[in-house]
Amino acid sequence: MSAPLEGIHVLDLSWVMVGPVSGRYLADLGADVVKVESRGRIDPLRTLGPFKDGKPGPERSISYHNLNAGKRGIAINLKETRGRELVLRLVDRADVVLESFTPGVLETLKLDYPHLKQRKDNLIMVSTSILGQTGPHAMGTSGVGTMGAAMSGASGLLGWPDRAPWGTFGPWTDGVAPRFIVASVLAALHRRSRTGEGCYIDVAQAEAGIQFIAPAYYEYAANGTVPTRRGYAGSPLRCPQGVYPCAEPDRWIVIDASRDEHWRRLREIVGDPLADAKFDGLLGRLRNREELDLAITGWTRTHGAQEAEHLLQYAKVPAHIVSRAGDLASDPHLRAANHFKKIEDPEFGEAEIEGPRVFFARTSLPETRRGPRIGEHSAEILRDVCGLTESEIADLIETGVLA
Repeated sequence: MSAPLEGIHVLDLSWVMVGPVSGRYLADLGADVVKVESRGRIDPLRTLGPFKDGKPGPERSISYHNLNAGKRGIAINLKETRGRELVLRLVDRADVVLESFTPGVLETLKLDYPHLKQRKDNLIMVSTSILGQTGPHAMGTSGVGTMGAAMSGASGLLGWPDRAPWGTFGPWTDGVAPRFIVASVLAALHRRSRTGEGCYIDVAQAEAGIQFIAPAYYEYAANGTVPTRRGYAGSPLRCPQGVYPCAEPDRWIVIDASRDEHWRRLREIVGDPLADAKFDGLLGRLRNREELDLAITGWTRTHGAQEAEHLLQYAKVPAHIVSRAGDLASDPHLRAANHFKKIEDPEFGEAEIEGPRVFFARTSLPETRRGPRIGEHSAEILRDVCGLTESEIADLIETGVLA
């Protein structure tokens, strides 16, 4: 059986992470995704590491390949009139357009949704920016996922009460927003299959992040309380629940034994340090949380991380080591699930990136392949999609339109 999105054409005008990740998911499902960039203004992700073998280069970023796997690439100078015309010809063939420009930029190029809709009425277009396309602060506001994390409120919740916020790891909302985008695109494609109508989807990355920290807002809305940094992991209403050090340097394990059945099993494993009657009920454990955490720490520090995880999981106590990159690379479950896939590149050789996030029992998915090199498929796309001749393509190269 063919891939779920086979026959769907996506024009990817986005860069860095949110849009490219969304396009990657659609490519994983079988869509033909064409990425547009130019040598004069390459995707900034190409300049970010890690680079294969530690050698920087626009084709050597493993992050770029991971986020753009399975796509085809075309290099077009959008500032050239004929470059814009080429994009419009690609729009004629597209089912979906993704873009992540600062609000207002595409309007100046007349490539925004109102202009494209006049050309193709059933087009589905997605715009994604930090604050969306509308609202008092949207126009002209730009930024990356670290700004999105700050705007959403996530950064202010991480850290210690007496220190500055230390924020999220990396561009947090860049990882959150694609989940909203892809679900919306799939819904829009389904709707179009029934009604024949396209639509415009506006995803504000900061607002997508707010969905993940909604309980903090609820606390303020309900009680006027502003949640702050607590300096420890876990819920203030669950105990024990937290991150505990293990025997090895900088190795940790997460344990959640707040439910009665899990608490009883943890108590049996740890023994006397948890035997005090004041720990019997949840309320008692919450009142004596610091002492309880110290008692659990006394046990975890005498065990290696993997050993502690095995003992707790065997007893059906929810627990897992805090994974590091090396743990993920060697994880037998991820390996068995084919989460990682090898790619081949003519410049750096072999590397490993993530494979598709889902698998289907009766539906095949395309093989994972590396991201496109700058302009790698320009001639192929212009010939097969736009119907240009070899001499026309050569002229576009010579005049700097394909650049």
